[in-house]
Amino acid sequence: MSSRSNVVNIIEFRSRRRMGPKNSDPESGVMLGKGLTDQTMIELIRRFSEPITERDFRNRALLSLMSKTGLRAKEIVSLKFSHLFQAPSGEMLISYTKKGGRTGISVISEETLEFIREYHSFIGESHDFFFLSLPSRNQAARCNLSTRGLQLIVNSWKVRTCSGRLVHPHALRHTTGAKLLETSGSIAAQKVLGHSTPVTTSKYYTKPYFDGSKYLTWE
Repeated sequence: MSSRSNVVNIIEFRSRRRMGPKNSDPESGVMLGKGLTDQTMIELIRRFSEPITERDFRNRALLSLMSKTGLRAKEIVSLKFSHLFQAPSGEMLISYTKKGGRTGISVISEETLEFIREYHSFIGESHDFFFLSLPSRNQAARCNLSTRGLQLIVNSWKVRTCSGRLVHPHALRHTTGAKLLETSGSIAAQKVLGHSTPVTTSKYYTKPYFDGSKYLTWE
């Protein structure tokens, strides 16, 4: 066999090894969705429904807030009681800094706000930020929760997204967006997620599959 043939065979072998088995598709898991299933959400809600420790109270409040507002991790950790205000129609609103530096407004449900207040009541200290670091012997006072801290907290819930990844803060945003898009339409999802247009919402949060068998009948 010539040296040229050997080089070609080596290149082909390395290429096949990088690509993996012929039928494997690294994108197939991603296409199943970046959020959590309804069943996983129900399990998490039940897990945190009867808080005993500070972590329990914090997890219940975080899950409620993240799943009902779809806010990004950086937005979640920046929320303050002093930024709450009531809408003329009665809803409780909160202002925050959106991605890109603009001001956004989100609705905070009565249940979510009650969970956050119960979390603070358990702590027994007065703080403006919604979520705080755990007490530490190396810190004189608590500080507001960091995005890294939020990441570790959500990771500690030990559940998986539809695509098989360990849950992370943005997975909750995807869960909220996909659920709203499916049940309430693109305008509702756009308003909650804070997108500039519903086109952006539809592009990134529409499920990659649809069960047409419910509608494709000719009886």
